[in-house]
Amino acid sequence: MKKHFIYTIFTICVLVLNACYTLSGSSIQPDWNTLYVPTFPNFAPQQNPNLSQDFTIALQDVFRNRTKLNLTDSEDADLIIEGEITNYQVASTQITASNNTEQAAKSRLTIGVSVRYINNKDEEKSFNKTYSDYEEFDGNQTLLEVEGAIVPEIIDRLKLQIFNDIAMDW
Repeated sequence: MKKHFIYTIFTICVLVLNACYTLSGSSIQPDWNTLYVPTFPNFAPQQNPNLSQDFTIALQDVFRNRTKLNLTDSEDADLIIEGEITNYQVASTQITASNNTEQAAKSRLTIGVSVRYINNKDEEKSFNKTYSDYEEFDGNQTLLEVEGAIVPEIIDRLKLQIFNDIAMDW
């Protein structure tokens, strides 16, 4: 009975401490209220027609869901995250040879974005930075076959890199 009581108290303490401590938005100051994230235009030489919208929405959503910041359409926001998609490229990463022909065993889709973060409340935190991430896929598949599955994965990692640099101050 005593062991059960101690276990229960310990569990309650862990839950209370966990509720009090959160990493999300840890460097977002209480007086920072608004965030402006305009559409990231796609200037990559190779185009994905949905990438601009999908990336912008994903970036807006991560800040909306993990911080108290309110999205606004005003360029007078406390924080502004703007930029452009600069790279969308497929390259072979592993080559195999059979019957005197070379074939891609693995291919890689790389997406790159250029980000300008403007902090109108604390200008020292503002920055310009380039982010890039990739996903490999079987060389026997075309980009069209895998694009719907791997692009969202790359976008997720890119948005988290940007979020961590801004909200976590890493």
